[in-house]
Amino acid sequence: MPYSDPKFAVINPSPNVDNCIKSMRVRDYAFIGGITSASWGFGYIFGKPVRMPTASTAAAIGVTFAGLAILQDTRARLMGYKENQREVKIYGIYPEQPKKHVQKDPRFPIATGSASLSTKPDIKFNNYN
Repeated sequence: MPYSDPKFAVINPSPNVDNCIKSMRVRDYAFIGGITSASWGFGYIFGKPVRMPTASTAAAIGVTFAGLAILQDTRARLMGYKENQREVKIYGIYPEQPKKHVQKDPRFPIATGSASLSTKPDIKFNNYN
């Protein structure tokens, strides 16, 4: 979160995998089931000589993809990059919200963050001609 501008309320600026799994929605479980079953069917249809091992391998690849995609989606909701009204009602918002700055010029965006000047010092342009 230090160099970003989330559009929604931040619930957890640095969620771990447990937080993401706890905040999964019914749609997320349906996505995992759908992708896994579709990939199993794909492996079964196109794995003619050895259908069941191919289908099982395809299902494993599908559930891995679906899990990673859902973790990315729930992490984005917890960090405020996607719509998160349900999570705000359940978990509440993070006490330290990033400040919203108005962008004067889109060519020079201002990143709002909670990084201190010791970790992110001001850039000195006096050595550049």
